[in-house]
Amino acid sequence: MYKLPIIISSVLFAIAVVVCAYLLTSSKLTLTDAQLVSSLITLFTCLGALISATFVVYSYLQTNRIFLLGQRPSLLIQVTSEQPIPMPQSENSVPFTIIHYKNTTSNEFDDLTILVKLMLGSREIDLSDLFKPKMFMAAYDQRHRQFETLSFLASHGVDINKEITLGNQVMLSLSYTFTFNSKLEERKGPEYKWNYEIQRWELA
Repeated sequence: MYKLPIIISSVLFAIAVVVCAYLLTSSKLTLTDAQLVSSLITLFTCLGALISATFVVYSYLQTNRIFLLGQRPSLLIQVTSEQPIPMPQSENSVPFTIIHYKNTTSNEFDDLTILVKLMLGSREIDLSDLFKPKMFMAAYDQRHRQFETLSFLASHGVDINKEITLGNQVMLSLSYTFTFNSKLEERKGPEYKWNYEIQRWELA
């Protein structure tokens, strides 16, 4: 933790030793014994003050950094799949995708943007219209977004079951962005792959 101030202190100590050696061995200086002792005392007093100041300033900066990091919000985001029991007039159940997201901290998101991407081999389709950009999310707030998997993706021009039969792996990628300390930050979430056999998303 204190690696940097120790390095700085070592450099300061080395400089002090060099100056001390110069004072003791230089033939150009005409110092009396009293002046020499006074100079050495002053030198090591300054060294002690500088080393102390180095640790104080470093500790202050670290404390500020830890406090600032404690103000950063964090999002837990995950995908689950459901297949509700089909209605009597329907033979097959319809797969649904549910995106759960929760602010796990006591800090607010002021401009949370959730990004969702569907990857089909080398193709990438943006599904971020599932969420409103730059959302406000209060402390410990939790929400979910649900959609009918096949019909929603079909509205974006994708038949994921057909893609699987063609040999393409279907992946769902999640991430989110927000502004913290006047900087835009991006965090990656989990990735999921489509299991054709059971019509569900699974962790990749």
